[in-house]
Amino acid sequence: MLKLTMLRIERNLKQEKLATYIGKSRSTLSSYENGRIIPPYKTILELKKILNYFEDDLLKEVDYKKKISGGVK
Repeated sequence: MLKLTMLRIERNLKQEKLATYIGKSRSTLSSYENGRIIPPYKTILELKKILNYFEDDLLKEVDYKKKISGGVK
């Protein structure tokens, strides 16, 4: 899962709502989240602002299960 998806879920945003905020369709946002399409730089900046996230790894893969369990194995 991409960090983008994790942040959207953590902020209780549905794909449809976040897509509306950035002026894209839900299917386009889904493609961003699944790594099928790399969003334009302007869109990345919009996503970072909306999600209140300013690191450079928005499109990085993360292990969400590890994140929610606190990293305990």
